[in-house]
Amino acid sequence: MTNNVSSRIDTPTNISLSSSVAVSDSLEYKTVSVFLVLLVCGVGIVGNIMVVLVVLTTRHMRTPTNCYLMSLAIADLTVLVAAGLPNVSDSLTGTWIYGHAGCLGITYLQYLGINVSSCSITAFTVERYIAICHPMKAQTVCTVSRAKRIITGVWIFTCVYCMLWFFLVDIQVGADGHVQCGYKVKRDLYLPIYLIDFAIFYVIPLLLAIVLYALIARVLYLSPLPPHADTSATTLRRSCRDSSEAARTGRQGRPKSAASSRKSLNEDKYSKNWAGWWCSGQGSRLTARGLQVLLMKA
Repeated sequence: MTNNVSSRIDTPTNISLSSSVAVSDSLEYKTVSVFLVLLVCGVGIVGNIMVVLVVLTTRHMRTPTNCYLMSLAIADLTVLVAAGLPNVSDSLTGTWIYGHAGCLGITYLQYLGINVSSCSITAFTVERYIAICHPMKAQTVCTVSRAKRIITGVWIFTCVYCMLWFFLVDIQVGADGHVQCGYKVKRDLYLPIYLIDFAIFYVIPLLLAIVLYALIARVLYLSPLPPHADTSATTLRRSCRDSSEAARTGRQGRPKSAASSRKSLNEDKYSKNWAGWWCSGQGSRLTARGLQVLLMKA
């Protein structure tokens, strides 16, 4: 009898201890997870906002490449806000607090940001390939206006595509009153949707990036330089110096009328300006790689 009473007294005590340990572990897990999510979201949000502000406020930063990077930054901001912050509130409260509209809108924004991010990286990769492997074509193809049109098309296509998720998710209330944002139907029915999404926004961009970056690497590292590239650069610099000297001394010693003097003065002034612009400003930009492109196109 004494042993039975003792066991009845000890059993609740053991259950209480084990449950307190479980609560302690749960609180520690929530604290660490919330801290990490807030850290990642805070750094990501600040960094992406800075990228957007720099590109928008600095005129010389408005290049095609930076347009794609700004689109990528906005997409990342969408993911961080739509996925990170609701995760924090869900961890703290243990239930979904944003209702039916929040479930639809947040799920839509999550997939929108992820898919736009993938498309922006793909467009950026294609732009880099054209700029490096086809530099002459890039002057007319890789422009800011064209980049803006491509980015607009990417966002419109992805916004329309992701509307599918409005019909696939809804809030669910459990038997214990626990509310969560989940799928409307069985998970097996989502397999075709996930396969299509996986192929369009992951497999195809990945394969395209592998091919294009391989071609870029081949052009940058495997193409031999022309044998007379340095000699050609030296010849161009010598020609610049000769042209500059000829512009300073070329018209001396000949009798000139008033009209011819004015004409020769204008020609000398033009020659000096052209020589100074070419030799000091633009001529220095002719590297061996630029000469290689010119010789290959000739």
